[in-house]
Amino acid sequence: MEMAAPLVEDAVRRLCDAWRDMMAENERCLTANAPRSRRAALLLVTVYRHEEECTDVALMDPRTGETVRRMDGLMSKPGLHACAGGEMLCVVSAINGVLRLADAATGQFTDLTPGPTTVSPVASNVYSGYTLGHVPSTSVHKLLHVYDFNQNSYSSEVLTVTGGSGEWWRRTGAPPMRVEHKIPRGSATVDGVVYFLADATSDRVTDIHGRVVGSDSVAAFDLATEQWNPNLITGPLTESNGNHPYNVRRDLALASLAGRLVVVHHNYASKTIELYTLVNSSNTLRAWTKTHALPLTTILRGWDKPACGPSEPMKPGRRGGLPKRGRTAMVLPTKEQVKAAIEAVYKELVGQPLMVLEDGRIVVLARGKEGAMRVYDPKTGVCEEVGRVGRCGNIVGVYTGCV
Repeated sequence: MEMAAPLVEDAVRRLCDAWRDMMAENERCLTANAPRSRRAALLLVTVYRHEEECTDVALMDPRTGETVRRMDGLMSKPGLHACAGGEMLCVVSAINGVLRLADAATGQFTDLTPGPTTVSPVASNVYSGYTLGHVPSTSVHKLLHVYDFNQNSYSSEVLTVTGGSGEWWRRTGAPPMRVEHKIPRGSATVDGVVYFLADATSDRVTDIHGRVVGSDSVAAFDLATEQWNPNLITGPLTESNGNHPYNVRRDLALASLAGRLVVVHHNYASKTIELYTLVNSSNTLRAWTKTHALPLTTILRGWDKPACGPSEPMKPGRRGGLPKRGRTAMVLPTKEQVKAAIEAVYKELVGQPLMVLEDGRIVVLARGKEGAMRVYDPKTGVCEEVGRVGRCGNIVGVYTGCV
């Protein structure tokens, strides 16, 4: 019995050492095999550098403005487009259709060689826009290419992005109206459907049959069926007013907020940014509901001062003085007029909602001469600037994958 106690104590000690070694090895395995970490949604930011003629790509946390991942020089040639769709990042060339997938966790890239584009080789003046979307029912990513050519014709094609080569572009035909496909705020993707506003350069918007429709009309492309909806969705302003608002197209944008399609209306007359949410896409039922009227003067800079313009008639001479005899009268602005003109240049005109955070705050990209990312709290009315994207920067998508 006297010898049993040391034996038991030694066995317990060896068991504890083995357990500790096993736990340490398990921790090493977890570290080695799970280097990626999943975060909340991040914003895909592109910044063009004129000197090097390339575009830097970064992932930014909209809550803090922190740059989580940088991919400098990713887009080193003209004609490249960066896209984010769910858990995938890619860069595609509008010139030859070459596609590169970016792994945000490792910083590595995979070059894909899809089949040839369906764009006619005789098409001229081709202007492209790309949207990377995710089909919820199949978990497949697809890349939609909408383009206009020969100055007045539109068409589209789609590619399934699997991470490997061998996929081919498939022709999907023309949209039901001329759509805005060249700037990010002209389209939005919700539940595998890509929505587009009308082309902002058109004075009056017509559908594919030549019928005049509201300038706030919305076209829809279903990534699952790879088809355009032949019926346009009546916009919220046309729906509420009962007529066609021809002069508001340049004040509109689209956004995907909290899993819903939103039409953004910059109502400069009332100094509000109105958000209309699509609640029913049927043409027989009321489709939109107004969910927010964000104070424009709180979110955008330069609206808390009088509009630019001379406060009094300008007088000839130096700063309003009369010219000497025999000299030609020269009109010079006053210091106040110069200051007002400078402030007008830096006045921010666009507040584009990007996402709704977990606590209900709304992330907005404010654009004037430069760009800034701000977070607005509808509960308190407080707007906080969390980051800047610069004069040549833009936010082109939302990324929800690993970093």
